[in-house]
Amino acid sequence: MSLYCWGANSYGQLGLGYKSEEELEPKQVSLRDSDLRPEDIISIAGGAGHTLILDNHGFVYCCGWNSKGQLGLSDDTMKLTQIEILKEFKIVQISCGWDFSAAVSQCGKQFVWGNNGNTQLGLSKSITCTGIPSRLQVSQKLATGFKHVSCGLRHSAMITKDGGLLVAGTGAKGQLGLGDNFDDNNYLSISKVPDLEDVKSVASGQHHTVVLRDNGTVLSWGENKFGQLGVDPNVANSFVPLEVFSNEAFQSVYAGWTHSAGLTKNGDVFSWGRNSYGQLGAERDIPYKPEKIQTLFNITQLSLGSEHNLAVTKEGKLFSWGWNEHGSCGTGDKRDVKIPTQILVNKKIKYAFACTGSSFAVVE
Repeated sequence: MSLYCWGANSYGQLGLGYKSEEELEPKQVSLRDSDLRPEDIISIAGGAGHTLILDNHGFVYCCGWNSKGQLGLSDDTMKLTQIEILKEFKIVQISCGWDFSAAVSQCGKQFVWGNNGNTQLGLSKSITCTGIPSRLQVSQKLATGFKHVSCGLRHSAMITKDGGLLVAGTGAKGQLGLGDNFDDNNYLSISKVPDLEDVKSVASGQHHTVVLRDNGTVLSWGENKFGQLGVDPNVANSFVPLEVFSNEAFQSVYAGWTHSAGLTKNGDVFSWGRNSYGQLGAERDIPYKPEKIQTLFNITQLSLGSEHNLAVTKEGKLFSWGWNEHGSCGTGDKRDVKIPTQILVNKKIKYAFACTGSSFAVVE
């Protein structure tokens, strides 16, 4: 197996060992001097200029920009480097915000590092940033442990062990879902979204949050300038969770900067929100209405970057669509891709991951 990358690389976030404005064609990442093996990779996340890779041993590797300590190392690196501090915990899930990072361990601990200027890490307001992955300590009343974290531009949302949702960061556009009288200065670093339970999946966008509950109900809140909440953009922002629609077949929800999506158990993809670059995968009369992308079937894995998307089929085909200014769609040019288009055509894809302006695929 091998690891391929393409798209924005201005901070060395592709792990190629050098910086470049963009890589328009998928390129193989050399892991010769690394302990990371392509066949062990289970997840990749990326922020503005940094990348995290998680393997099935629970180890986390990183590369790219480290301006706020978001790599969890003391310095920048353009080679995939293991985060030593996390070694003793088996990490099972990772997420990247713009310039911050988070990880959840098998036993339900959450670690955070990078920029905390908006308390997006959930740490004390006195900590503006940290390069040391720090365990998030919350009262037993708020959470006895964590299952999943999703980082947006300057906020994060975390599913607790009992299916509740904690939020941290800025809520200026309603993205924390804490109510109309919300003020960034009055709140604690971390809060619980009231009256929300049985959370199955959560995704944080640029300024919005989408949640799927066990019963198939999709809720969203935050900025709605482009209909990314799934309601008419006449509603500019929502500071409280809105029940947008319900689909019992949904197994998870996803968020780009200004668009959202859901994947069903049988491999259908629904999308809604902004479509200026083709991020919804089809022409839409009513972009804010969640609709199935008719050209995609049997999708087993979906990944939304800031404004582009990747989907892997049951047969191992890889499709990309959306914004392509940095070559993040991997088509070999910079033209936006308006409908899902197959790339890496002669290869069988195990996983693919869309990051902020870059992309990765594990190829069998």
